[in-house]
Amino acid sequence: MFKAYFWEKTSTFAEKLERSYMKRFIYIIIVAVLTSVIHTPNCIAQYREIRRLLTEVQDYINEKPDSAIVVLKSYRRLASQDEGTEALYAMLITKAEYIVTDSIASDSLIQGAVKYYNNEISLESAQASYYLGCYYFSRDRHKAAYSFQNSINFTPDGNNNHKGRAYHALGSCHFANGSIEDGVKAYETALALLDENESESNWQLCQDIKKVLNAFNRVERENTLFAIFVILTLLAVISLCGFIYYKVKKSSMVKTTKTKLSDDPLEQKLLEGKSTFEQTSVYKTLQEIRSLNENELHSRNDIDVKAIEETILASFNDAYHILAECESKISHQDLMLCLYSYLKITNNVAAFCLNSVPGTIRQRKNRLKSKLPENVYIILFS
Repeated sequence: MFKAYFWEKTSTFAEKLERSYMKRFIYIIIVAVLTSVIHTPNCIAQYREIRRLLTEVQDYINEKPDSAIVVLKSYRRLASQDEGTEALYAMLITKAEYIVTDSIASDSLIQGAVKYYNNEISLESAQASYYLGCYYFSRDRHKAAYSFQNSINFTPDGNNNHKGRAYHALGSCHFANGSIEDGVKAYETALALLDENESESNWQLCQDIKKVLNAFNRVERENTLFAIFVILTLLAVISLCGFIYYKVKKSSMVKTTKTKLSDDPLEQKLLEGKSTFEQTSVYKTLQEIRSLNENELHSRNDIDVKAIEETILASFNDAYHILAECESKISHQDLMLCLYSYLKITNNVAAFCLNSVPGTIRQRKNRLKSKLPENVYIILFS
C-alpha cells in the first residue's frame, strides 16, 4: 500500500514538472518570435538609412572629403552590420583618407572591400582596386600596377572618368619602374578618356599629363635630332676618308704610271711639246681667256682659233702622230681635245676652239676613256 502510494505521488510530481518545462519552452519561443517581429522593422530601417547616408557621401566626397570622413566615422558600427554595406563603407573611408592626406595608412579596410566585390564589373569594385593600388604605390610598384590594371578591367563601360584616372595611375607605375614606353601609352590613353571640362581636378590632371607627354616628346625629338646629327657626321667623315683615300690612291696610281712611262716616247714628246708651246704667245692668250664663260668667249673678236690650233699642232706634232697611231678610229677633233686636256684647258675654252659646246666636250672625254689605252688616258686626262 505504501509502495503504491509512493509511485502515485512520484508520477504526479513528474507530470507537473514536465508540464512546467513545456510551458517555459513555449514561453521562450513566443518571446523570441515577438522580439524578432518587433526589431525587424528597426533593422530594415537602419539598413536603409545607412545605405542612404553612404550614397549621399558618394555624391560629395570629392568636394568635401573632410566632412565625409567625419560622417563616415560616426556610422562605423552601423555599417558593419551588413557585408555589402561594410565593403562600400571601407571603400569610401579609404577614398576620403587618400584625397585628404594623399596616402593610405593601412590596407585592412580596403582589402576587405576588394575581397567582397570579388572581381565583379562595377564602379565600386573598380574603385576598391584603385585605392588598393594607391596603398601599394609607395610600397610595392608591381602590386600597385596589378591593382590599377584590375581597376581598369573592372570599370563598367561608360565610366571613362574613373578609367582615365586608373590609366594615369598605371602610367605613373610604369614610369617609376623604368618602363617609359608603357608609361607614355598609359598616359595617352588616360588623356583620351578624361574630360577636362568635367571638374577642376580633371582639368589639372590633364594638364599634368600633357606636361609629361610634351617633355617626353621634346626629349625624343632631341634624341632623334642628335642621332641624325651623329649619323650625318659619321657619313661625312666616312665620305671624307673615302675621298682622301681615292685621291691618294689615284695620285699614287698616276705617279706609278708616270714612273712606268718615264721612257715612253708619247710622254717624252708631250713634255717636249708642252715646253715648246709655253714659249708661244698663243699659250699666253689661252691663260688669259681660261676663266671666261661661253658667252664671254663668243663676244671676243680678238681670239684667233685657227692660230691656236696651228700653234698647238706645231708644238705637239710628234705627240699628235703617236696618239693617232694608238687608235686609228680617233678623229682629228678628239686628238685636239686630248692635247687641250693635257694642257689643262677648260671645257669652255676647248669647246670654243673646237666649235662645240661644253656638254659635248664632257661626253667626248668620257668616250675617249674607252677608246684610249688606260695608261695613255691617265697621262692626258689625270
